[in-house]
Amino acid sequence: MSDLIMGKNTVIEVLKHRPKMIIQIFTAKDSKDPIILDMQKKQLPIKFVSKKTLNQMVKSESHQNIVAKIKYRNYWNVKDFLKNVESNKRSLVVMLDSIFDPQNLGAILRACECFSVNGVIFSKNRGSDITAVVTKASSGASEMLNLIKVSNLATSLDSFIDNGFSIVATTLEKPSKDLYSYKFLDKTLLIMGSEGTGVQKILLKKADDKIHIPMSGDLQSLNVSMASAIILSHFRSQAS
Repeated sequence: MSDLIMGKNTVIEVLKHRPKMIIQIFTAKDSKDPIILDMQKKQLPIKFVSKKTLNQMVKSESHQNIVAKIKYRNYWNVKDFLKNVESNKRSLVVMLDSIFDPQNLGAILRACECFSVNGVIFSKNRGSDITAVVTKASSGASEMLNLIKVSNLATSLDSFIDNGFSIVATTLEKPSKDLYSYKFLDKTLLIMGSEGTGVQKILLKKADDKIHIPMSGDLQSLNVSMASAIILSHFRSQAS
């Protein structure tokens, strides 16, 4: 089985960090393009196809003339993931609730990889799947993270609670604590919700704490991917 990733930076990053994942390169680039020449030197399997073929493969025109077939990505199950991180002194897991926009999902995954998140958990039903569009927006982070795809977020959350994780949900609803005065615990699961509906109530009720990013401008909300990056950066700064 296999999946597809697309975009120049995505393919380059996966080749750099996870080269064994690449099965085949498909491209509409010229054979003398520096990227293609470099791939040929590395004896990577390259197939030259039309832009139309690439469009059909990934159902998008933003592939930058390059698509790669990769080994089917393996998703963790909750039990195995928890066992894998149980000896960590400090762990951060991000739970995504109803992130349907693939660009937002990709940007969040990119931020998660940049700030060394231990795992990202998301629902099979409540949000976007990992599509080729997501892989491009993530710049390849989708293939470098520990991804946990589940059927039920609330049930999965209980497992993290049972394993000593502090549950922190983001919300603008009162009462929620100012991010910059909040002290994260060493084992934290952070819930990020959609910009439209936020974190669903069943998950909010299970949270130990609720936080928000204080605003000083006229706008009172951030894109969810921007908010994720700010919160993840703050978590990591507390460990330094």
